Amino acid sequence: MKRDVPDMSRQGAVYCRVAHRKSPRQVGVDQREALCRELAAREGIRVAPRRVFFDAQAASWSAAGSSRSGWGALLRELTSGQVRHVVVFDVHELERHHPRDLAELLALAERHGLVLLDPVAPGGGADLNRADRRRALLESARSACRGRQRLADSVRAAQADEASSGRPHGGGRRAYGYTLGEYALVPEEADVVARIYAWFLTGRTLSWIARELSAEDVPTAAGGRWTSTKVARIIDAPRYAGLRVTTGEIARAADGAPVRAAWKPCVSVADWDAARELRGLSRQRARESRPTERHYPLTGLVRCGRCGHRMVGSAVDDYPTYACTGRRVAGREPCFRYISAARLEELVDQEILDLLEAVDGGDGMDGADGARPHGMSGSAPAAVLDARTAEARRRDQARLAELPAPSREREEVTARIRAENRAVVLRAPDALADLGGRRLSPSAWRRLPSSQQAEVRRYLIGRIEIGPVAGPRSVFDPDRVRLVPHAV
Repeated sequence: MKRDVPDMSRQGAVYCRVAHRKSPRQVGVDQREALCRELAAREGIRVAPRRVFFDAQAASWSAAGSSRSGWGALLRELTSGQVRHVVVFDVHELERHHPRDLAELLALAERHGLVLLDPVAPGGGADLNRADRRRALLESARSACRGRQRLADSVRAAQADEASSGRPHGGGRRAYGYTLGEYALVPEEADVVARIYAWFLTGRTLSWIARELSAEDVPTAAGGRWTSTKVARIIDAPRYAGLRVTTGEIARAADGAPVRAAWKPCVSVADWDAARELRGLSRQRARESRPTERHYPLTGLVRCGRCGHRMVGSAVDDYPTYACTGRRVAGREPCFRYISAARLEELVDQEILDLLEAVDGGDGMDGADGARPHGMSGSAPAAVLDARTAEARRRDQARLAELPAPSREREEVTARIRAENRAVVLRAPDALADLGGRRLSPSAWRRLPSSQQAEVRRYLIGRIEIGPVAGPRSVFDPDRVRLVPHAV
């Protein structure tokens, strides 16, 4: 069938970032995507699946650029010259909390003649495309960037000065062995630290040390029980050898010598170095002795039908299974439900082939520009949330709009909404694009790269619920498996 040549002037991209923790409207990325798509459709903008970008982690608001992979992909797409419109949810949220990103977007829009759209701005963001308004917003963003840079430089200078003098940095939890703030030695805890190093250097394992301290009823800094992880943190921390750390590394003087801290050490530098070397050897031996790990491709999708917890890949006597991680269920009994991994994966892959055939009535063909032919931005949503959590979030968001700020209840409702938003599942928007809408045979499916198979599974499947065993455990019962697909 002959396809029309796409009108490049109507091509667009969508970008949604998780709500900032201080945002008065804790709108989920799935809701943001829906509003952006609605605006694009009203404006006649075609949005190809591959041009929907997300940053769904709270770290995307941090200063580290590596935490904004979706933003970086958006900027590369805008620079390519293939799109003329970009829909960004709540441009002013960027202005308030990450002006550097806004300045970068505005400069790029000016350079490439892009039209900016915003579903929550008046008129869909019409003001963003007025030359005077865009210049004022760009200057405001750059001014905010300069102010933040001056503050960051002064903070770094103060931290470097503290590090070079060996003074402790403030904030955080109390380190075991020292008082909070002044880093004065706590004698009885310092003795425990010395014992930990002595035990470890004479061949005791981390778990043995944790059990010994717990058996002696020695409390941790927070008053809890010891674990191998807590013991490892003490062995790894340079503070116990009286060494100052800055930006994750041991602070060093101009001659390269390590900066000695202003507080008293619990162990010698020689013992700390020896313990660190021994830790490295232990990790290497563990890696070398670890058996070849089996890949469990359904991880994150399988749920226990009894308690609702995730079921994860677990080998029992070399028999691969997906086993329930639930420990708190009705009757106060732990949940030990499991199912054969190999048989479940075979069944799910067959279901995947049937689902692929059902997409778009077995056609599923995209237009030449990658967008579905039946709508201006009609590809299925890339961000989805299960109906039960979505309804709970809708109630919480309605309540949040009624609450004054600040208030204890508002903080509680906001925290609840943020947890609900973390349940949003992100699917690769173009997961089905390379399949060409054709019916795949089992052998053709197996030939696909494992990464592509994973994207297709997560695009099509919401969850896989595992029911109780109804017959002999040695016989795989497909009726135990309930596959809940996403809408596509």
